[in-house]
Amino acid sequence: MQNQAMTILPQAKLKDSRKDSACSRDSATLRGSTVYSEKPTSFDASRESVTALPSIADTPPAEEKVYPSGLKFGLIVFSLCLALFLAGLDQTVITTAVPKITDDFHALEDIGWYTAAYLLTTAVFQLAYGKFFTFFSIKIVFLVALAIFELGSLVCATAPTSTALIVGRSLAGLGAAGIFPGSVLILMHSCPLEKRPTFLGIINAMFGVASIAGPFIGGVFTDRATWRWCFWINLPLGAITLAVVAFCVKTPLDPAYANWTVIQKLKDFDLFGLVISISSLICLILALEWGGSIYPWSDGRVVALLVVFSVLFLVFLASQVFFSSSRTVPAHIIRNRSVWFAALFAACSSGSMFIAITYLPIYFQAIKDASALKSGSMVTPLILGFLVMCMVSGAITTILGYYNPSMIAGPILSSIGAGLITTFNVDSPSPVWIGYQVLLGFGIGFGLQQPLLVVQTILPESEVPIGVALMNLFQMLGGAIFVAVSQNVFQNNLKADIHRLFPTFDTKTLFDVGATGLSSLFDEQQLKEVLPVYCKDITKTFYIVAALCAMSMIGALGTEWRTTKKKSPDVPKA
Repeated sequence: MQNQAMTILPQAKLKDSRKDSACSRDSATLRGSTVYSEKPTSFDASRESVTALPSIADTPPAEEKVYPSGLKFGLIVFSLCLALFLAGLDQTVITTAVPKITDDFHALEDIGWYTAAYLLTTAVFQLAYGKFFTFFSIKIVFLVALAIFELGSLVCATAPTSTALIVGRSLAGLGAAGIFPGSVLILMHSCPLEKRPTFLGIINAMFGVASIAGPFIGGVFTDRATWRWCFWINLPLGAITLAVVAFCVKTPLDPAYANWTVIQKLKDFDLFGLVISISSLICLILALEWGGSIYPWSDGRVVALLVVFSVLFLVFLASQVFFSSSRTVPAHIIRNRSVWFAALFAACSSGSMFIAITYLPIYFQAIKDASALKSGSMVTPLILGFLVMCMVSGAITTILGYYNPSMIAGPILSSIGAGLITTFNVDSPSPVWIGYQVLLGFGIGFGLQQPLLVVQTILPESEVPIGVALMNLFQMLGGAIFVAVSQNVFQNNLKADIHRLFPTFDTKTLFDVGATGLSSLFDEQQLKEVLPVYCKDITKTFYIVAALCAMSMIGALGTEWRTTKKKSPDVPKA
């Protein structure tokens, strides 16, 4: 392979080009942008352009690129932070607004769909967006996705009925499905790999902070104005992102598909694989949303959904490995060990984060008698720990050139933090619940964005969109699956404990009134018995968090070590 690459050009030109490549490795400013050479280059003075020579490394590096710098780059990073903040906020902002929404629409039976509709479309269209980003302009696909998200937000903000709100949430989720991977891919074309960890940490920190702070922000809007502001806020902020991306971002088409017509691209789109994968994911997510909350897990509808998911997933897997000529997920990606260990890490890290942001506010509301709004502010230590360590881990990865140390350190810290939270009791003082949250936030923030770096490092640039889509999909599935698991652990334990204390008590009313309504069900003496068992059952969910953090270590150790720093092209690999 190397000999073939080197014989394309005469030896004299190759020799001269290596001299040029030594200079091209240093960044230079060109028309307000920064040039980074990630492979040997030569300069053609007559054409005033930089031409990349074939690589002599054993993995084909990306072509030389002109990256934005200065104010333009700063605006791009800011707009991506804003986009991910909005998409992350929409995941959780509605949780504290749901009671008021159900009061306005008198549609208590739709309560689960307000969150599920967004999660459903966000998750199931990840692989489809991976194909769109592969075949079409990343910038155009991202702008279309953001426009769909804005349209969904507008429908939600003006929804006259509960059904309209669910439709709007579905549209917003469809748009958000493209915002997540699109932001990472735009960043990939805006700065070189060796500098990417720092900025990837920054934009992912915004997504995490929005997800954690969503309930608090939703509570502020609902209490001080109207729940509709949870969606109105997306319109002006999204418009800023649209403008910046439209005018500042340049993303080249994959040369392999640059001359293809739309018809040719659609023929190579693997529509069968996408339909099967979307159908299987819909069955899985519906089963997770319904099981244990709307219907018991033994209900025929839930069991049927899980069976259909299993069958369709096996059909999809077989189509990708054996039959499909143009696969949604290429077979060599399916066989790549680092991709699947990184996916395991992503699912476990995301699951632990979403369990924490679900049950910490419940602890503060039920045990510390905090309002929904105040409980949101009491998870600030978790937010700050996560935010700080996202950026610190990005800087560490940039300096070391390897993502593995952060992937190993994160599970250690988060396992300890989650284990300590299991010791919470009714009388835990503020230094305890603040400090333990910070430690958990440190651990999750250390590693959450690293799987996105893994696929950018180990996969060819043309396959990074599929890799990023896979990591986002597993992050979302991790949140959906393990929150459902923790919900069942919490509810089953609480039902058993309350039944043991008060055999004639109807436990269904316990979940109807929520964490803030315990005092309306029990008198002061009874509360002294109820609160300790309620607290104990909340902390049991953090055994799941600790287990997930430990499992993510398997993903960290199984991922191969690859440097994110560019290698010198002067010395060929042996």
